[in-house]
Amino acid sequence: MSFVDIRGLRKTFGPVTALDGIDLSVDRGSRMVVVGPSGCGKTTLLRLVAGFEAADAGAIVIGGETMVEGAAAVPAHKRNIGIVAQDGCLFPHLTVAGNIVFGMTDEMPVKERRAAELMEMVGLDRSMLARRPDELSGGQQQRVALARALARKPRLMLLDEPFSALDTGLRAATRKAVGDVLKAEGIATLLVTHDQAEALAFADQVAVMRGGRLAQVGSPREVYSRPADPQTARFLGEAIILPARLIGGQAECALGLLPADASDGAGHGAVDGAGGARTIMLRPEQITLAEPGARDGAIMVRIRDVRFRGSTCELQVVLHADENIAFAVEVPSRAAFAEGQDVALSVAGTAHVFR
Repeated sequence: MSFVDIRGLRKTFGPVTALDGIDLSVDRGSRMVVVGPSGCGKTTLLRLVAGFEAADAGAIVIGGETMVEGAAAVPAHKRNIGIVAQDGCLFPHLTVAGNIVFGMTDEMPVKERRAAELMEMVGLDRSMLARRPDELSGGQQQRVALARALARKPRLMLLDEPFSALDTGLRAATRKAVGDVLKAEGIATLLVTHDQAEALAFADQVAVMRGGRLAQVGSPREVYSRPADPQTARFLGEAIILPARLIGGQAECALGLLPADASDGAGHGAVDGAGGARTIMLRPEQITLAEPGARDGAIMVRIRDVRFRGSTCELQVVLHADENIAFAVEVPSRAAFAEGQDVALSVAGTAHVFR
């Protein structure tokens, strides 16, 4: 049995169905990330697990103990769950030390030792214990919030978009530091975010939510490379979606005859039996562009737009043979491609076939 087991969870707010029968499992010590657009229900899910909202139906079991069974629920303060919110929610009138030990019932020497240990654990200098939150950077505040959540040794950590308010570089560094601490402590983690890159980088397992339901659950590589449907594919990153015809394990499409994958990511065969009209997906990183004549019989495209992005450039290209087919390709900025240029296109890897 999984450490966290969520079954048939439902929640409505008046006429709005926030969660519509959620089934989700989190293994002990693993990191599950629920990702989806704003309003899809992911924060409601987190609040139900935390005990801040009451479910309409379903069950939540943590460590073999039933926390929710229909209308019956264990109070939030008895669930032994740590929570880190988007802005850290530190108490401004308390020092860093005061924030970390808030809620601990031990004697003061024990609290002081624990606060010092946790500062070291989250990568902050112990000298900061005497500071107040407004004397810390955003990333430091989030690490203090994590230390406070760890102080009572929770069995489950809930993270509600804890890195979204940070600058890009700081966000990545803080995310890695938090992930390393949680992994070292062996704490099961449930994080919700609308940031696809963050979900793929942080998670052991990703659950893609849409309209109060889970569209797909799997490893980051699985949900990115073999999404369940075109909507999930586009949400997780740039995707080239094309109609195709399956012929003997290959997909015939506007980009030529491509090898096709054999599964949809959920263990179902996608290229089995008779061929026929299907929809396929390629990721932009599978596309390579080269000067015309570099390869005989190459598919030709025209560069419609070039957008400089520092280390990379995003090229908007349109197919010569069908100008209705256009998509974006990212290339190193050192590549000398120009708007209006005709280039040859080649595809690496396999096309993913939607069922």
